[in-house]
Amino acid sequence: MRKKISIGMIAGLASISVLLGGIFDSSKELLKDYPQTPKDVVESIDDYSKDDLKEAFNQDGIKEKLRLMIYKIPVRIRAILFLPLWLLGSTILWGFDLLAKTLIIPFAHLILGFIIQTLLLFALIGICIKILFPDLPWSKIFSKKLFLSVLLGSIFMSACDLIIPRFWSDYTFYRNLSRFILGLIVILIILKPFIKKKLQNGISYQIEYKGKIIG
Repeated sequence: MRKKISIGMIAGLASISVLLGGIFDSSKELLKDYPQTPKDVVESIDDYSKDDLKEAFNQDGIKEKLRLMIYKIPVRIRAILFLPLWLLGSTILWGFDLLAKTLIIPFAHLILGFIIQTLLLFALIGICIKILFPDLPWSKIFSKKLFLSVLLGSIFMSACDLIIPRFWSDYTFYRNLSRFILGLIVILIILKPFIKKKLQNGISYQIEYKGKIIG
């Protein structure tokens, strides 16, 4: 129970910290006096349509209300309670922003391509196994062993796609063909045991006489 309470408190403080870091851009903005007018420039409502006002309210209304609620708290209390949380929230947001810019965004297309490639291989191999063994249920076809084999094959294809261009200058021109050949090789390697089993089984005949199998 204590662990759950501690985790809940930590999660709550982290959420408040991120919220403060998101609505205040600097510590000076957090600790400034309560503003008499929320905006420095007051514009005529007649200059905007209802849709424009609604959009502006949806974007800035909630954020502005939260800021005004915090501004009503005395500056000293804000400095003691909210400033450390704002520092933590700003650090968390900065870390997420740095992570997104350095890792997620640059490699997003590679990750998405890898996922699509793996799913495509998995589907093609599953269909081929079903054609070879029509009576085999799908639950046995899509096993953990097959998934691991397809995953390793997809990793091999992606690794080749990254390494080959360093040694083959014209790879970009033949990339689609190369990926097709690599995919075909991976599919044949994974299907080899199934094809071998199918060939070994061959075609069997049964001789029946008066409802009994005699050979």
